[in-house]
Amino acid sequence: MPATPDNHDAHDYAERLRERLPRKLQELREAAGLSKYGLAGACGISREYIGRVERGDANPALIVMAQMSYGVGLTLREFVERLEEG
Repeated sequence: MPATPDNHDAHDYAERLRERLPRKLQELREAAGLSKYGLAGACGISREYIGRVERGDANPALIVMAQMSYGVGLTLREFVERLEEG
């Protein structure tokens, strides 16, 4: 796949989602009444990795995003829509 320049619209869109993910995951986890341990148990991802995502130190793959969205009680589509809302 060809590389895209940093000012490309798709790159900008992905960057906005990446920047919003840490805060939004924490908000959704807390709204679901889950600790990091609780979310780890609900989605099968380690508490440590969830912490890395919430700190902005990790960029999860799509399959991991699907697991995290399931863990907070959302579909992947709903999860991404929340990211898009800001």
